[in-house]
Amino acid sequence: MSRSFGKFRRAISTLGMTVILTGCAAVDLTGRTAGFVDARGVHTYYETHGKGPPLMLLHGAAMVAEGWRPQIEALAHHFTVYVPERRGVGRTADVEGEWSYSSMAADTAAFMDALKIRAASVVGWSDGGNIALILASSRPDLVDQLVVSGANLDPEGLGAFKDDVAGLTPDELLVSVPPPVAAWLEIQRRVSPDRGQHLVRSFAKMQRMWLNFDITPSQLARISARTLVMAGDRDVIPVSHTMEIWSSIDGAQLCIAPGATHFWLEEKPRLANRMILDFLLARRDGPGNR
Repeated sequence: MSRSFGKFRRAISTLGMTVILTGCAAVDLTGRTAGFVDARGVHTYYETHGKGPPLMLLHGAAMVAEGWRPQIEALAHHFTVYVPERRGVGRTADVEGEWSYSSMAADTAAFMDALKIRAASVVGWSDGGNIALILASSRPDLVDQLVVSGANLDPEGLGAFKDDVAGLTPDELLVSVPPPVAAWLEIQRRVSPDRGQHLVRSFAKMQRMWLNFDITPSQLARISARTLVMAGDRDVIPVSHTMEIWSSIDGAQLCIAPGATHFWLEEKPRLANRMILDFLLARRDGPGNR
């Protein structure tokens, strides 16, 4: 394991694991439903929580539905919260072919079409943020409000973490994950259709995806949804890169959380939930809003 990757793991280990465990214990899952929908060749597992206008949660990397528990309870007071697990993650089986953010955005659009979800608020974290940016650009009818945290536009947006990703084998990447991701993977080993037997193959696909993609400024310029761009000030994504995303989307708002890493939605759920809800519930014609 490289020095910088080890530093990244240590930076989030103390807060990350603690919040995952306490967050899972505290959440109220009243009103939860779960099921599958077939869309675009993917047998997608999803949960719904709460009641109100639709809100989609798009997860990061190997993150299972349980990873959103620090957010679900707060958001479900105001929205019908949809929590899908994408191809090859959690309870959703993988399909043949390489992974790409564009194909996963298309999967998400097909999922929303199948459930007749329109003009939703979309919250994307990490890889889910990248997918959300593409979705909002390519299917503006689906996305009314957009929140992304820890997103990046290309491999350079990973900062020093890019060299770590490129220098590790998929096996090494799998065993070197930070504690929050390790907790998600333990759940995946219990609930996935293959009980985690193909995690190395999935990590190989994910690694190739991380190192081979480009979300262009022209794509971001097409986003018409009200947008909030967020990251931690100690995020693996450099703050300068987050600001590039923010400045490329007309009228977007920016939130850099203090003392927070890439996993700040779990580290600081009260702050994260307040920022997300303040944005999503704000009056469209209020001061500072579009």
